[in-house]
Amino acid sequence: MSGRTSATRLVRLLLACALSAAPARAPLAQELRAGFGVSALPAPENGPLAGYGGLRDRRAQELADPPQARALVLDQGELRVALVALDLVIMRPALRDALLAPGQALGVDSLVLVATHTHSGPGGYMPGFLAERVTAGGHVPGTSEALVDAARAALEKAVADLAPVRAASGSGALTLAVNRRRRDGPAETELPVLLLEPDAGDPIVLFAYGMHPTVRSRSSRSYSADYVGAARARLERAGWRALFLPGPLGDQGPSSGLGEIGSGDLALEARQTTEVGDALASAVESQAATLQPRAAARLGVLERWIEPPPVRLRRFCALWWLAPFTRRSLAGFLSESAPLHALRVGNARLVALPAEPAAALGSAIRALAPDGSVPFVVAHANDWLGYAVSSEDYRRGGYEPCLSFHGPDLGPWLVERAAETLAALEERTALQEQTGLREQDDE
Repeated sequence: MSGRTSATRLVRLLLACALSAAPARAPLAQELRAGFGVSALPAPENGPLAGYGGLRDRRAQELADPPQARALVLDQGELRVALVALDLVIMRPALRDALLAPGQALGVDSLVLVATHTHSGPGGYMPGFLAERVTAGGHVPGTSEALVDAARAALEKAVADLAPVRAASGSGALTLAVNRRRRDGPAETELPVLLLEPDAGDPIVLFAYGMHPTVRSRSSRSYSADYVGAARARLERAGWRALFLPGPLGDQGPSSGLGEIGSGDLALEARQTTEVGDALASAVESQAATLQPRAAARLGVLERWIEPPPVRLRRFCALWWLAPFTRRSLAGFLSESAPLHALRVGNARLVALPAEPAAALGSAIRALAPDGSVPFVVAHANDWLGYAVSSEDYRRGGYEPCLSFHGPDLGPWLVERAAETLAALEERTALQEQTGLREQDDE
């Protein structure tokens, strides 16, 4: 951020957070608890697969691996936060809205609902011509309700599983992702890992990586969480309970030593899915092995509702040409505001974005995280405002800029909002800690 306007906005935001009506949280002495739950998503025979779009639906013919809902609940004192990941291509507000009441009944104060962005998950959950044809397949009534039921089941299991844990986080290097637009473009190398270790039972590992789950191509007719499912399966065989969150993957594709990704050779794609997933899981295990969990991990969360810049379609893109015909459908698809979350677990800082940022934006957000923290930049959280790219990449044009619905300012705007939210979370946490210390001194 720079300039008087940005500085003034940040000061006002910090003041508003400090004076918000949210109750003061418990001081440092409170133990951190965590719980984990898994539930299968609906995978009906011949159901539409979401991910690649087109005028005709891809229909599922088999189940390669079951798409799932996975929930992690974190609890400390009066604060309970839930992270729920569904094996879907994008997240929509209707799903989160429907899960809020069940979450609140379970004591959840703040809910982050994420799509892993697999392109081989169940579709049919988004009505409207644009949503159906661009990504989700023909709408099937009742699908959204079934997805919410699965998410609720995973959340209930996670709450029932709550137990004291020790926490540690760190970040390693991983070079599986490649820039799918420019050979010389930035590629994701950051693999942040959060380890939660209970006194009894399997440890929980949360990890994020920015790479499209598109090892299985448009030719596939199988339900699958793609390499995400393969990575989780390997980790579970090794005794971990695993939660994957998508990193800044907007321009990032997977790579394989077995051959070209997306060849359409379904047998090769199945082997590549396992290969890529195993490589990711191995990197997660290696990073987790270096961590030393401790009991005094502080939990904090800040949820902000943000209003994106006005809709501004890039000139000469398909939607720009078709604007007279798609304007109403696009207006019904895009949200006027969306939640952005910042979450603290010990020295981990997780920023959950309602968009699909490119790698350069992920790097910019990480650079603004507090010194000494381990930043997790999470895409596809709670909503999908479209792709978000740097100003330079927007000028270059291409697929992602054409689906950056809010013009060239969306990427820089998203970085600024993320920085503000991280700063506000730090300010709130500092105030709560000072309050807690004063209360202890008074005693």
